[in-house]
Amino acid sequence: MIVSYRIIHALCLWSVSQASLNYESPTAQQKYWKNQAPEAQKTCKEISYRGYAAGLNILELISVSYVETRHTKNLVSPAGARGPLQALPKYWKRKGDKDDITSGLRAWKYYREKSTSLREAAGKYNGSGTGGRYARDIQAHYDELKKLYALLRWPL
Repeated sequence: MIVSYRIIHALCLWSVSQASLNYESPTAQQKYWKNQAPEAQKTCKEISYRGYAAGLNILELISVSYVETRHTKNLVSPAGARGPLQALPKYWKRKGDKDDITSGLRAWKYYREKSTSLREAAGKYNGSGTGGRYARDIQAHYDELKKLYALLRWPL
C-alpha cells in the first residue's frame, strides 16, 4: 500500500467525520468539530504514519482507533487499556516506548500476524471473537476506508 500525506489526511478526515455523526444535534456536532476533531485528526494521522513506517496496514489501524476510542489519544479504560488503540500496558508496554501508540501498534501487529483475516485479528485483539459486534464494526469501517482509498488513488 502506497500512501501520501494527502491520502492519510483524507482518510483520517473521513474517519473523524464519522465520529461526529455520533452526535445527533447540529450544535453538538459543531462543538465536536471545534473541540475534539482537531486532536482526533492529529491522532489518526500519527497512528497512520507510525503504522505505515512499521509496515502495518493503515486502513486497519485507523479502523481500530476509530472503533476503540474515536481517535482519542489519552483515553484510559476501566480495565486499564491506554491510548487510541487501547492496549493494556501490562502486556504491551516496553521500557523505552515513546507513548501508548507504540504499545498499541505492537499489540495490533502481534494479533494481525497470528490471524488470517482482519475480523479474526480484531476479535483476538478485543477478546470478543470474530462474530462479535466489535469485529464487525472494525470490518465495516475498514471496508468504507478501502473504498475511499481506491477513489483517492484513482488517476485523474
